[in-house]
Amino acid sequence: MDTIKQVAKIISSACRGVAFTGAGISAASGISTYRDTGGLWDRYGSEGILNVLNKHPDKAHEILGDFFCRLEKARPNPAHLALAQLEKMGHLAAVITQNVDNLHREAGNKSVYELHGNMYRLCCMTCGKKQGLKRGDLWEMVRPVLKSSDTFSLEALIKAFRPCECSGMTRPDFVSFGEAVQDLSGAKNAAKTCDVMLVVGTSGVVYPAAALPAIAKTSGACLIEINWKASELTSLCDLSIRAQAVDALPQILKYLKPAKNT
Repeated sequence: MDTIKQVAKIISSACRGVAFTGAGISAASGISTYRDTGGLWDRYGSEGILNVLNKHPDKAHEILGDFFCRLEKARPNPAHLALAQLEKMGHLAAVITQNVDNLHREAGNKSVYELHGNMYRLCCMTCGKKQGLKRGDLWEMVRPVLKSSDTFSLEALIKAFRPCECSGMTRPDFVSFGEAVQDLSGAKNAAKTCDVMLVVGTSGVVYPAAALPAIAKTSGACLIEINWKASELTSLCDLSIRAQAVDALPQILKYLKPAKNT
């Protein structure tokens, strides 16, 4: 509890806080991390979901069915809600996330840099234009295809997504391995200008995202890790809370009042 109070004091005295989140923050929402036992990394290696599907087309229905089922059921958990409240209170200027589940936005965060994209957004494969989706819109398109297990194919799934205004085909706007990350310029600026960064639920091994805490540290920020286990970023952090984000963040929030400039 002393560490919780210490972290709350640091956040309270900071002028510009930023949260850097990974898959661990969404684990309590039912979305398993990529490296969990039985996850894609464990079963197929570090090739990314598109390469996995290309190499194992016979497993496509099983892999995508499980992923979409988890995504559909997922809702913001207390950790997401705590970060949204921190932003509302004036303690958090932005969230930088590696997650594609849209849960930070659903929780209420307004300033979100999504390095690996967002499954609730479509991107045109012809002109590149993007269009946001409401939660129900995605499932209206995806569910009928996934239910047709006998005739399921990746081609049928792609055709199910709403076409672009230019008539081009679209796909969910997520970043696969080998593709350029999104929002990197804004995320780097947020890292450079923050004076405290909460490093929440990330293993710290996926680059260029994992370089952002070092950028914040070099710029003078205090780094606070919230993770139930040590990560590749632990040695860089000034403080570490060994707990699940869903437990630690609401506790920190209890000791905070709205920032004076809000």
